Amino acid sequence: MKRALCLTLALAMVFSMALCGWAASPADYLKGKTIRVVIGATSVTGDTYLTADLVTRMISQKYGCNIKVDPIGAGRALEEIVTTKGEGAIMMFHDMTYLGVLFGAYDEEDYRLENMIVGPSYGYNPGDCFAASASAPYSTVAEMGKWMSENPGKIVRLAVEAGGVSQLGFDAIYMWLEGAYGHDVAKNLKAFVTGSTAEKLQALWDGNCQGIYAAASTVQEYTLEGVEPQLRVNIIGLMGGKIEGKPWPTFSEQGIAINGVPFVFSKEYSAFYNPSVSKEFIEAMDAAVQEVCTSPEYIQAIEALGYKAQCLTSAENAKHIYDKRAGMKEVISHCPDFDDLVE
Repeated sequence: MKRALCLTLALAMVFSMALCGWAASPADYLKGKTIRVVIGATSVTGDTYLTADLVTRMISQKYGCNIKVDPIGAGRALEEIVTTKGEGAIMMFHDMTYLGVLFGAYDEEDYRLENMIVGPSYGYNPGDCFAASASAPYSTVAEMGKWMSENPGKIVRLAVEAGGVSQLGFDAIYMWLEGAYGHDVAKNLKAFVTGSTAEKLQALWDGNCQGIYAAASTVQEYTLEGVEPQLRVNIIGLMGGKIEGKPWPTFSEQGIAINGVPFVFSKEYSAFYNPSVSKEFIEAMDAAVQEVCTSPEYIQAIEALGYKAQCLTSAENAKHIYDKRAGMKEVISHCPDFDDLVE
């Protein structure tokens, strides 16, 4: 009877472990694994790399795996995630994953969200913003619009990237201008398409544009007293919410709205998987991200970079991202053709 009881208990334990999967112990599944993380950026100094590197480094250290970030750019990253089977590669990226498709920069048939698994979210950027030279005759987006209405012959160029968050912000400003001041004013707002924040800043300093999209954390040093006058900038509008302790105005505070709805948007960072990954992998990564991203060490480290910690499981994040995509699709449907706004 004792042997039978022991056998029954052992079988019950095995059955219980099978039901629980790996989520309760991600170390069991992740230990010793090598996982390649492709990201939709080529820079190792930008927000996409910094956030992905931080979370993967902390997961690797905690669970004894080797997760390495490979900055190959948006187009290649999207191709990798839909074609690489299993855990051979996962992608860490932000809202451009679906915005690029909505804007037509990437093929919907190949790269829509339905062709991948939305993984957990591990952070967001509270500081998506537009900045202008401190010598400009305006210090907010609202003041820029008023100045443009009073100077109808002047062109204002904003440096952005096509197909992502910066294009969304540019479109929001354009549509607000058109609603507030009419087409004759709005048509003088032009997109200057370029790449990294460093390239955008150089374009601003060279006089090729009058404002740029950037993460506030990457341009904050140029807002400070003592910066050379030709390099100094003002943050003229935050796309998201207010940042505690900072004087920077938000779009919504300035009345920047689309079809009467205040424009508010924050870039969020998420993992994405090929549909062939195992349930055990999804559960293990959910558990690992949950444990790491709620730790004081991670929260302190990501805030030191200028970003905020966030922890949504794969299921929670999928619902959130699909809902967000639907909202942005409605906004983008009212935007003019971007090619007509580029100069």
